[in-house]
Amino acid sequence: MTAMLIDLPPRGLSLLHACLPQARKQVDAISDIAIASCLQRPAVNILCSGDFGWDADYISTLVQKYSQDGRTPHVLFYLTNGPVARHWKTMQMKGYGSALPPEQFRQKIMTDKTFQNGFQELARRLADIVKEIHQLGGQAYMVPQLEDNQSNESFAMMLKLTRAAMPQDLPIHFGRNPCVSCYPGNEGGLPAGCFLEEHHHSASTAFTVENGIVSNDGCAYAFPGETPAFRPCLPLEKFIGVQSKTGQMNSIFLLLSTKYQGLVNQSTIPPPEKRVYVMPTEAEKSALIEFLLKP
Repeated sequence: MTAMLIDLPPRGLSLLHACLPQARKQVDAISDIAIASCLQRPAVNILCSGDFGWDADYISTLVQKYSQDGRTPHVLFYLTNGPVARHWKTMQMKGYGSALPPEQFRQKIMTDKTFQNGFQELARRLADIVKEIHQLGGQAYMVPQLEDNQSNESFAMMLKLTRAAMPQDLPIHFGRNPCVSCYPGNEGGLPAGCFLEEHHHSASTAFTVENGIVSNDGCAYAFPGETPAFRPCLPLEKFIGVQSKTGQMNSIFLLLSTKYQGLVNQSTIPPPEKRVYVMPTEAEKSALIEFLLKP
């Protein structure tokens, strides 16, 4: 029986860790929630830096899942991982450039041909998946670095390299997710033709991100009766207005769960393969579906 799909602005649940084998059962469950919501335009974001591994076949499976019964998938890919790079001394994750100090990453992306080519390969390996998204009637989005640590000049180079690595006939939306105050030298200029992604850590709807992406990434949410140790944290209901305003601005809202990513608190961030990926309870599934369906 074909699902009756609900016409709301694109929105969804974050799956940055989608490629990690240890989290596969949980990722399946979270994506099932998005499908159970019967959204016409489900959205999802995936980190493709290698910090959570790489599995093109599984991403393709997710794309097909988000396209079933006439759904229009909106899929966002991050090529590299800015937050981890800011903690390069202690985190030592395995993604491309994640173990480099931001200053060194900026220099290498500007001048090192071998490093540039390695970066472009992160985009090239997404080409067939982006083509599949397009063939299924969806839209692909690509951000060179999650919460980037780039100067305007180095970001412009990342964008140039990313665009050059992708087939020119594919309709990809390219964007920037700057984190200006997160590290010395970070800048936030937005090149022409780029959408803005902003990470929102409050219930305020005083933001102006048009035709872009908004997420609570970096701020935990709590289900009723839950008191997460991760800070900052807001009750899930506090993001209802943020999600609604995001849609009014013709932008996509992506709800990120620190708990589902295996992050207990903000000061202890174990390697992905050593985290515990808890399964959503039935009550949590219901709460998330109810949230996604709020106008």
